[in-house]
Amino acid sequence: MIPCLILGDSLAVGVGQARPECSTIAEVGINSTRYLQTLHGARHARTIVISLGVNDSLDMETLANLRQLRRGVSADRVYWLLPGIHPIARDAVRTVAREYRDRILEVAPLTGADRIHPDRAGYAQLAAMTRGSGGSVYGAFAERTLAYRDFPLPLPPPVPGVPGVKVWAGPYSLNGLPVPPTPPAKPPPR
Repeated sequence: MIPCLILGDSLAVGVGQARPECSTIAEVGINSTRYLQTLHGARHARTIVISLGVNDSLDMETLANLRQLRRGVSADRVYWLLPGIHPIARDAVRTVAREYRDRILEVAPLTGADRIHPDRAGYAQLAAMTRGSGGSVYGAFAERTLAYRDFPLPLPPPVPGVPGVKVWAGPYSLNGLPVPPTPPAKPPPR
């Protein structure tokens, strides 16, 4: 059994980059239906991190897709990244995680200007949370496999007929335009 596996969309890609000891099977911009059609298979690991649903349109069966994905994985510990936006995806993630007694990590407080993706510090924080307490128990596994795909530059135009679709190409690029990193929060006054 592999120690750590990260599955899903661009959030999964970001966490995978922050957890080089993990295998990552993710694609930027992928929705849950497409993931099941192209990247899904039976997966077994000690820890699995899943991020899917935020790219789903309103006519997709997000809940059914996430259930199907979850039925195909087994792990000692499963984390779901709860997207910062998209109420249907948030509800679906909560429902499936509750059914399997998985852990949920809220992404919203870590997101940057696009309200979807964290900056590097946010991804590092998500990676640390998925390691559990006491640091990584997988430090001995230096090998990393990557099966994610990113959009080539220049970026494709927004999807025709789907208003508001954003294309993310890394923690500092949204639709080909630079996104400044989110400054660290100021400590509260004493």
